[in-house]
Amino acid sequence: MKILFVIAALRNGGAERVLSIVSSELAKDNEVYIAVLEENLGLYEFNSNIKFIYPKIYGSSRLLSKIKKIFALRKCFKEINPDVIISFIDWTNVACVAANLGLGYKHIATEHHANEYLTSAKFRLIRDLAYKRVDMLSVLSKSDFEYYNFVKNRTILHNPCFLASPIYCKKENIILSVGRLEKVKGYDVYLDALKKVPKELLNGWRIVIAGDGSLRGKLEQKAKEYGLEVEFLGHVNDVAPLYEKAKIFVISSRSEGLSNVLIEAANFNCARISSDTVGAKELIRNGIDGLIFENQNKDDLAFMLEEILNDDNLRKKIAQNAKDKVDEFSVANIMKKWRKVIEETVKQ
Repeated sequence: MKILFVIAALRNGGAERVLSIVSSELAKDNEVYIAVLEENLGLYEFNSNIKFIYPKIYGSSRLLSKIKKIFALRKCFKEINPDVIISFIDWTNVACVAANLGLGYKHIATEHHANEYLTSAKFRLIRDLAYKRVDMLSVLSKSDFEYYNFVKNRTILHNPCFLASPIYCKKENIILSVGRLEKVKGYDVYLDALKKVPKELLNGWRIVIAGDGSLRGKLEQKAKEYGLEVEFLGHVNDVAPLYEKAKIFVISSRSEGLSNVLIEAANFNCARISSDTVGAKELIRNGIDGLIFENQNKDDLAFMLEEILNDDNLRKKIAQNAKDKVDEFSVANIMKKWRKVIEETVKQ
C-alpha cells in the first residue's frame, strides 16, 4: 500500500513524535511518504525506507502562502498517487481537504488538538466544514469524538507510548515537567503555584523542566524573581532517564488533546498532576491514578503539590495505579488499531 503523510512541520511537538512512530511502523510493510510543508528540525528518528517530500509553498503574503500550499499539495497528491493520505493537525487537515477536491483520494485527518483549541468561531466553522469531507477523522478523546458527531466516519486513536517500560526505576526527589515553553503549556501557572508551596516542603526536591520555546527567557526570569530553583534543561532528545528518576510529574497545559507525556510519566511510575484538560480527563481517574486541578487555577495546583509532597503513600499509590494501565498504549496495541482504520478507510 502507498501511504502519504502530510504535516506542517517537524519540530518538537507531540504530534511529530506520534508521526515518527506510526509512519516508521507502517514503513516496515508499506511504501510511505511524508510531505513536510515547512521546516524539519531533525529531532525525531524515522524508518530509513520513508521518502520525504518538501513542497515549495512560500509566498509573499500569508494568503498567497496558503494558496500555494494547497496547489503544492494537489501536485504532490497527483505525483505520488497514494492509496491513502493521512494528514496531521487542524489547518493541515483543512489544506489537504481543499487540495483533494475533485481528486477523490482516500483521506484520514488526524486531530491532535482538543476541539476548543481553536477559539475563533470563524476558524472552527472552516475546520468543521472541512472535516465533513474527510473519509475518516481520528481524534484523541471521547469528548472530541462526541463533538465531531457531524462527521460520518470517525474513531478514537490514542497516542502510543514508544518508551520501553523499565524493569525498575531508581527514584529521586525530582518534580518533572516535559513540554514546549509556550503559553498553551501553562508554565506561568505552574511557577505561580510553586511560589505558594511552603519552601520547607520543596527543600530537598529538584524542580526540572525539559523543553524549549519562545517563553524560556521570561519563565527563567519569573522563577528567579520568585526565588525558585528551577532547572530549565531545554530540548532533551532522550527523556527516559528523567522519567526514571522523577517521583512526581506535573503538566499545567491550558489545552491538550491527549498528552504523550502523561502516558510516558505513567510508564515510568511517576505520580501525575495535571490541569483538567480534555486529554487529562481521558487518561486520569482523579485521586486514583493521578490528580487533576482546575485549569489555570494556581491555588488548586499548589494545594495538590502540597498534598502529594506531604503524603508519600498517596504518591506511590497513584503512581502504581497509573502504571497498571500503560499496556493499552503500547506501540503494538495502537498500531493494530491504526492498521485496521487504514484498511477500512481504503476499502470504503
